[in-house]
Amino acid sequence: YQNNVEKLAELLETSKTPVISPLSKEGGGKYPNLYQSMPTAELMKSSIFNYMKSKNGNILAVIDNKKGSITQYIKENQKETRIVGLSEKGTVVADSLRALLQKDRMNYVVLASESTGMILATTNAMLAAQKDYQVQLVILEPNETLDFEEISLARLTKLNLLYPSLSRPNETAEANQFDAKYKKLNKILPNQYAMRGFDVTFDTLLRLSQDKTFEETVQASTSEQIENKFNYVQNAAYGYSNNGIYILYYDLDLTIKEAL
Repeated sequence: YQNNVEKLAELLETSKTPVISPLSKEGGGKYPNLYQSMPTAELMKSSIFNYMKSKNGNILAVIDNKKGSITQYIKENQKETRIVGLSEKGTVVADSLRALLQKDRMNYVVLASESTGMILATTNAMLAAQKDYQVQLVILEPNETLDFEEISLARLTKLNLLYPSLSRPNETAEANQFDAKYKKLNKILPNQYAMRGFDVTFDTLLRLSQDKTFEETVQASTSEQIENKFNYVQNAAYGYSNNGIYILYYDLDLTIKEAL
């Protein structure tokens, strides 16, 4: 729990002992020895926008009226993003979306809605526009509605759904070997918390095995483990946050790949 992590960091601050928070997504208190290993929600959002901007994308956003915090975030932090106007009933209008698309650029459509109707209407408009424009669907955070039967996986793969993620799928020989060893010991395959626990601990042990202090290794290098990346950056005030975020997308062959 974050309050326990911060209390420990406070108690160990004078000895400069690193305290690594493994699971909390909170920003962290003002302790120079505190390392937040989970990227914050703010970092997740900014990472996907930075990726889209690096590709010179035309960024649009379809946001339903229940997602006011997303609208506020975009207006304050991503001012080049154009928000698609909704109808009086709060539904997306295909013509409004199409009017903002641009030729010869990838058009990223950020969709923030848990309404099946709005998701279907937006993706229908995007699929229709694919004949004339490059379009890609983007989400900023996990959306359970996309798992419903009404929204087919084929629809999401055709639009190469793009999203930020804390972890990556890993089918390498080393990852499969880890799974097999874990299953042999525990009679079950590792879940996301087991993988996270292993990766955080292994990253820490690797850093401690260097002939530098933990803080020096953090400043010098990024570490990538089975499913998680550790790229610690010093916060403006105190301590460190992990900026190790993956940008993933649904490929047409029904696999999830890392966007490059």
